Amino acid sequence: MAEFQELIKNFDRIRDYMRQFYIYGFKARTEFDGKSARTYDNERRRIESWLADYTRADYTSKSKHVYINVDSKEIPQNPLYTAWKSKSFTDNDLMLHFFILDQMIEDGNENAGLAKAGAANPESPSPGGLTAGELCDRICADYGVVFDSQTVRLKLKEYESLGLLSAWKDKKQLRYRLAPLLAPETAGPSPAWDRLIMAVKFFQGAAPFGVVGSTILDREETDNEYFQFKHHFIVHTLEDGVLSDVLAAMKQGRAISFTNRSGRTGNVSQSRGLPLKIFVSTRTGRRYVCLYQENTRRFTNMRLDSMSDVTPLEIHSDYSRKQDLLKRNLDRLWGVSFSGSGRLEEICIKFYVNESTEAYVLDRLYREGRGGEIQRIRENEYLYSGAFFDTNEMLSWVKTFTGRILDIQGSNHFAVAKITYDWEKMYEMYCRDGEENGEEI
Repeated sequence: MAEFQELIKNFDRIRDYMRQFYIYGFKARTEFDGKSARTYDNERRRIESWLADYTRADYTSKSKHVYINVDSKEIPQNPLYTAWKSKSFTDNDLMLHFFILDQMIEDGNENAGLAKAGAANPESPSPGGLTAGELCDRICADYGVVFDSQTVRLKLKEYESLGLLSAWKDKKQLRYRLAPLLAPETAGPSPAWDRLIMAVKFFQGAAPFGVVGSTILDREETDNEYFQFKHHFIVHTLEDGVLSDVLAAMKQGRAISFTNRSGRTGNVSQSRGLPLKIFVSTRTGRRYVCLYQENTRRFTNMRLDSMSDVTPLEIHSDYSRKQDLLKRNLDRLWGVSFSGSGRLEEICIKFYVNESTEAYVLDRLYREGRGGEIQRIRENEYLYSGAFFDTNEMLSWVKTFTGRILDIQGSNHFAVAKITYDWEKMYEMYCRDGEENGEEI
């Protein structure tokens, strides 16, 4: 029988669960087919223990639906950060933490005494320190607890990555000791400190990896009381772990392999590619990684919220050239789709704009046209033309000019037919009755 615990070990599972049940809110308990209904109850209680003030429930004809309900004007920081701060640990983790630090402090004091007496080896740049084997022996002798040397070695490596320990090579073995402590504060905080904390309060809500800023505020026992965010895309913190792995690979010029789960079909597949750029939607906050795939020799964009298990692969020797190639193609990218054919799609739209009263419409065309050419063909009529990878992505933008478009033509006949069909249906719904009654439309 699975027991409920507030802390988690596998973040990918809780990330998937929070998105499907609490954020999008389209699944109910009866539709949970991943494991048993008891598992659903345990996961629900875990999330509600973190987000008790933000969870709501509605009843439909089918069943009960739970979801997260927040107002960006009322929350000082993203409530989903709590999930990142809820990592589980075992009894061994707890004991090893104190055993290792106790032995490292004792070893440091011993070597400090030797150095004062002149007994330490002056030629050794890093005297003292303990190997994983020596630490196991000491823990067994002093505390009567036996740990596997590999367990201790992994914990030492983890603490080195966190900056608690420093390591160096001694012949064929790694030796560890406590990292140098920061200089003690002899006076109060500097005048710049308050400004830095102010910057952290802004960062935790405005930037990726805002959970880092939130953790700093927790340490300082303060909160964000200054900043509110109108478009606060809180859900995307759940993929910050994936983003971190992708950015690390980009910094080293490495290819990656990953698991991709389709949001529409639920199909799971394994993919690989060379990550080159991160795209962020200003409308939804959704994030994509742009990959170059060697097998198809094409660029493609993958949603970060569909990716998991990112693994770094070999370093790509031609990384900078692929980045330059992507830059040359960005002007022809309307959204994030490079289409499937690899050919550019042309589109031409004729607009009616009252030049004396609607200059703002022209301003929009020039500002939002993304490199398309705009020509004045006669009084109050303008022609917009351009070539893009996927003109289907333009349709939502084109619809914002409904009522001003005189004609639309394009090489993607499906996209053109789709939008003209929508206009025809709209005309039938709102204008046909007036026309039949002889009224002026």
